Amino acid sequence: MRVVVVTGGLGSGKSTAAKHFAAKGAVVVDLDDVAAKVLAPGSAVLGRVAAEFGGEDILLADGCLDRPALARAAFATPAGAARLDAIVHPIIARDVGIAIEQLRLMPEPPFSVVLEVPLLVEAPVFGELADVVLAIVAPEAVRVARSVALGRQVDDAVRRVRVQATDAQRAELADVVIVNDGSVERFLGELDTFWEEYVAIGGGVH
Repeated sequence: MRVVVVTGGLGSGKSTAAKHFAAKGAVVVDLDDVAAKVLAPGSAVLGRVAAEFGGEDILLADGCLDRPALARAAFATPAGAARLDAIVHPIIARDVGIAIEQLRLMPEPPFSVVLEVPLLVEAPVFGELADVVLAIVAPEAVRVARSVALGRQVDDAVRRVRVQATDAQRAELADVVIVNDGSVERFLGELDTFWEEYVAIGGGVH
């Protein structure tokens, strides 16, 4: 079973890549979905996050996390983002590691598991779970434009992009880098090439 980490910043195209690989039969694990479970109402992790970033100001009336409020509080500065990562990422990594081992123990394990990891630089532990790491990068202007097209405000998109790690930092942790700054067709073609070389034939670097 090949474990592939796909990483990239806001608007890079990592979600498109994960969906493309899912269509090829991979089991995709979106770390945002895992985080949602970790930050469920009443959880100890949510309590720690609330204590760090404004208490009830980041909670909804029903006790659920108010994600936009947390984003405003945590992503205003790199230091704030780092504090949030330090609370949440170790728990997510533990849960993902357990899930991967459970898949390996299945009578017929999936051929490949793809971990969609937005913040690999901030949480390199996820790279340790992978056989191969793919970083998807794109110029800031392209990423912002994509985010705005999906409904995000320009200033919010710019702020989020700039508080995240740089593409150069992502590339340092990756085995393969794909620049997604052109057509969708070209991007999907490069993803197909990556899949054939590093996943389908059992290749890889780890």
